[in-house]
Amino acid sequence: MSKRTNRRTAALLGAAALAFTAFGASAPAAAVPPPYGHIWLSVYAGEDVGGTLIDRVELWCNSDGGSHPDPGGACAAVDRADGDFDLLEGAPGPCTMEWMPVTAVAEGYWHGGVTDVAFERTYGNRCALHRSTTPVFDFQTGP
Repeated sequence: MSKRTNRRTAALLGAAALAFTAFGASAPAAAVPPPYGHIWLSVYAGEDVGGTLIDRVELWCNSDGGSHPDPGGACAAVDRADGDFDLLEGAPGPCTMEWMPVTAVAEGYWHGGVTDVAFERTYGNRCALHRSTTPVFDFQTGP
């Protein structure tokens, strides 16, 4: 290889390096991951979803939180239950024995869409709902 070829190669490599630096090495923009979970939480008066809708909030985890009053606490509770609402720990305590049934419904996804959430359960009253599911269903936007 001659000195002339070496100089030409060096010049081309230098120009390429300069162009690379001048225009920047732009890596493709990282895709924004979907929220870890997106769940609609609804409470109906009565023993099934045929009753009046009395409360509904939106829970976004790893996002803005939605309209839930305690998204951090609710998301942590759902995470501990691994997205299974039957495994929510709640906060046991006393409630009246008054029969004013409410039906809680959760619909959405968990684990970025890997786990579907479909939960429906009737409780004797709001207190029983809150005790069994706090802080997830611990909201009251309606009567």
